[in-house]
Amino acid sequence: MKILLISLKGLGDTVYMIPLIRRLREKYGEEPMTLVVRDRKCVELFANCPYIRPVLIQYAKTDPASLYGHLKTLLALRRESYDASITSYPSNRLVYNLFAFCAGAKKRISHYYDFARWRTLPFLQDCRVDSDRKKHQVEKNLDLLSCLGLDPAAGKPDMSLWLSAPDEEYALSFLREKGIDPKTDLVVGVHPSISKAQVYKNWDAGNINVFAELIDWLSSEYGAKVLVFAGPDEKDAADKVLDLAKSGPVRLAGAETNKIAALLKNCRLFINTDGGLGPLAAAAGAPAITVLGPTSPAVTAPYGEKNTAITLGLACAPCYMYPYESTAPRIKCEAPACMGLIDINKLKEAVRKYLGPGKA
Repeated sequence: MKILLISLKGLGDTVYMIPLIRRLREKYGEEPMTLVVRDRKCVELFANCPYIRPVLIQYAKTDPASLYGHLKTLLALRRESYDASITSYPSNRLVYNLFAFCAGAKKRISHYYDFARWRTLPFLQDCRVDSDRKKHQVEKNLDLLSCLGLDPAAGKPDMSLWLSAPDEEYALSFLREKGIDPKTDLVVGVHPSISKAQVYKNWDAGNINVFAELIDWLSSEYGAKVLVFAGPDEKDAADKVLDLAKSGPVRLAGAETNKIAALLKNCRLFINTDGGLGPLAAAAGAPAITVLGPTSPAVTAPYGEKNTAITLGLACAPCYMYPYESTAPRIKCEAPACMGLIDINKLKEAVRKYLGPGKA
């Protein structure tokens, strides 16, 4: 069976497709699958996977040259004559349904949402599975297997990545250069900020101080070697954390997704603010502590029992409206209280769960 996978989303959402991809591989064997993504980081994620062919399409661009490129990509996909296309969660958007329809697979699989039932043209997908609000994204994606006659609940979801020997060597070389030995040192990763493009996840600027304090506490209480992770548009926030922290944390320079994953694999713990690196860390085997604001821990927090989600416990949260009450990323509050200062004591309590009491 020839399968087209569609994930026109970010890194975290695409990581949550991995168990679905592995189940499809188990069932359909050697036939390669095509995965359409919109982010180069997602292309890099599958660089070492022998049965996934990632195709990059930056659908947000609307200039004529880009639109012509999109049309060429769609025509190329149509010529492949796919037996099935699968659009992963969340997918309640017009562009996703149009893309799947124009790609021309014989069977088009997606989720059903009881919102904007005509505006997004969901009927262009001919097999839709109910999207249970209470389920995690991983499980929602696995539910799509039922359209192919497969049992979504068969076996434990496999989140493991495809890291190469050069990826692993890169991580070890980087740590050695910084005077860190992952065999003897306690390595902790911290991702203190989120891309400003994700406006509904923009934390209060004062959290820079919170993370600087946390990093110094990790160093003094546990002797931890702290790696500060940041994307290109998060550099300013990371630099401020580095300036404020007195314990000399190490900033990670830009690297490909699998090299970052290899570094995360060497972390005893990863602390983050609900970005794509949380799911990546969990998939790499590093327990993740994730601070969540308007999004639902049950749905979006890093998958697996080893991980911990922290919220303020506000009555109004979660209030992230997409995909059940909106067709675009949106929250209900103009100035959400859940994006204020993170409780440093809650962070420390979560850390002690993994690392023990420390010196205190």
